[in-house]
Amino acid sequence: MKGKTIVGLTVLGLVFVVSLGGNIYQHSQNNQAKQQISNIKKQNKQVKKKLSKVKQQKELLAGQINSYKTYQNNKGKSESETNFNTVTNKFFNVMNNFEPKSYGNRKKAVKDLISTDLYKQYFSDKDTYGDSNSVSSKLDKVNIYTQSKQGQSMKGLAVVTFESKSGDNDWQKSTVLYQLTFDTTTNRITDVQNLGNSFKASDLD
Repeated sequence: MKGKTIVGLTVLGLVFVVSLGGNIYQHSQNNQAKQQISNIKKQNKQVKKKLSKVKQQKELLAGQINSYKTYQNNKGKSESETNFNTVTNKFFNVMNNFEPKSYGNRKKAVKDLISTDLYKQYFSDKDTYGDSNSVSSKLDKVNIYTQSKQGQSMKGLAVVTFESKSGDNDWQKSTVLYQLTFDTTTNRITDVQNLGNSFKASDLD
């Protein structure tokens, strides 16, 4: 009888230990699940914040484009504007049409289109200017919007759509918005600022 009691108590003890272990495991799993849910919520917040910033940027850029369009539609093209458009188109054709073997040719082709200071920014004395890292590029379209001339300078926006690829990979299309400053006395671009590419060309139509 005493032996049966001991066996019974032992079995009960094992059941208790197994049950306790199961509860601890379940509690651990619940904590992990809660932590995962918390992490997902944080990630969702971060994604929403990034999307909000991209949306604001699109609205800002679209507003800038519209202001340039309004000005352009209300005036005939002056000689300065015609020169601005011609030089800007040549500039982006040179900078966005190349293959690895012709990448270095841009340095000579763009020299008469931009100021000396801007030329130094694009093409330093380093030997790396002729290396495209196996990237090829082709220009699809350039839309140019100009503002009125201020002194000898004229500002404008260029919406540049191009395709690029690395090696044998597929072509990838991109649209980038640039702000340019043009010297009407030398007919050269003096400043180029990349305003972003977190949008499609259709966003600015």
